[in-house]
Amino acid sequence: MRRGNLLLIHSFVLVGFGLAAQVIIPQDDFAPGWKSSGRPSTFIKADLFNHIDGGAELFLEYGFDKLLVQRFARGKSELTLDVYEMESPESALGIYLTKCGQETPVAGIRARNSGEKSQLTILKSKYFVYVNNFDGDAKNLPAMVALANKALESIPEVPFDGWLEQLPKEGQVDHSQRLIRGPVALQPFFTFGDGDILELRGKIFGMLANYRGEGNAVYARLIIPYPVQKQALSVYENLRANLDPYLKILSTRANGFVFVDFKQKYGVVELIGSKLDIRFNLTSVPKS
Repeated sequence: MRRGNLLLIHSFVLVGFGLAAQVIIPQDDFAPGWKSSGRPSTFIKADLFNHIDGGAELFLEYGFDKLLVQRFARGKSELTLDVYEMESPESALGIYLTKCGQETPVAGIRARNSGEKSQLTILKSKYFVYVNNFDGDAKNLPAMVALANKALESIPEVPFDGWLEQLPKEGQVDHSQRLIRGPVALQPFFTFGDGDILELRGKIFGMLANYRGEGNAVYARLIIPYPVQKQALSVYENLRANLDPYLKILSTRANGFVFVDFKQKYGVVELIGSKLDIRFNLTSVPKS
């Protein structure tokens, strides 16, 4: 075997991540002096609880398939690369929007990202990627960027289906968009009732964002497209009949109702064809 081929084998680990793609994990010298530290670890489905102390439920709800973790070291410094394979690009986008906070892209990374010297959060296709720099030394940032780009090279570009484009643009608050796929993701924003009362079942995506209304007050809007109108009607009727006890229905209308919560904030639920259009955290009773 030629020397060049031998070096190539020692420079990368090829890790199978399903039939659609493979992720190439750099081993040595992706940046000067950095070496892999130990073998990569792989987690699937329920194994994720062994890696994440709390929070695994969120990944599973969005559609988690596999996780690959590889550590790297240079002297006393350490970086880790966590590559999550999700069911779809929308699943990865849902996790990314939840984890990235107010998006602050780091220059030089060849994919959508947010981060700083301690952690990079990256989205590409159906993969959600962390690069962690545990000692927080800013001198390691160029190596973090190099590591991210090397791992991203083997991930193909896959277009999104434009889920978030269903949210109205007018009045939308920057960096507030979210994809919701079940009660775990929805809970930080609002509770409409017990369990998965909106019947997303980890299969149906809802789109959520904040908006500025009267007096610049901020409220939230959640739009959920169901596969068929019959299913949307069933969810709507169940929601109206089993609304959380802290929510009181004030009035009803054709295919809709207005409610108030225990903080004296208002909301409205409307059934429009096969969609539920829900607004909440309103400061006044909605007129329409």
